[in-house]
Amino acid sequence: HSRLILKPKTTEEVSEILKYCNQHRLAVCPQSGNTGLVGGSVPVFDEIVVSMKMMNQIISTDELA
Repeated sequence: HSRLILKPKTTEEVSEILKYCNQHRLAVCPQSGNTGLVGGSVPVFDEIVVSMKMMNQIISTDELA
């Protein structure tokens, strides 16, 4: 149902997308693995889909978390 799918490559791009959507009161539907187990990442209305598909590198981890 969504007309727009964004595929950021960096966390900075994700941050800018979410900041813009928040300022303009635009709904966002994040998508990642698309396993389809619960349908949580399926847009229902006219949300902007933010796909994590292009974010495929682990740069660092927090071993204490």
